[in-house]
Amino acid sequence: MVSTAESRSLDAGQAVDLDELAGLDRGRQRCECDHGDDEAYAPCGRRAKWRVSIDCECGENHPRTVEILCSRCLRTLRQTQDQDSITARPL
Repeated sequence: MVSTAESRSLDAGQAVDLDELAGLDRGRQRCECDHGDDEAYAPCGRRAKWRVSIDCECGENHPRTVEILCSRCLRTLRQTQDQDSITARPL
């Protein structure tokens, strides 16, 4: 939510980029799974169906990550991660 002070600083003709608002359902979302290599990020691009929370298992207490995935990428993630570390909810 934009505070009153922040809303005053926005110009009336300035648009807000909805892609930067986390958790906002904007209809058909695309899978964010990285199919690229070490040099560049390449998103999957299939229609996403799941909002997936992943808990870190390395013991370093990294923050939980959230991804938007298609069913195929979710299946692959479940094969490589511990089942207890993944929480999937439909979009």
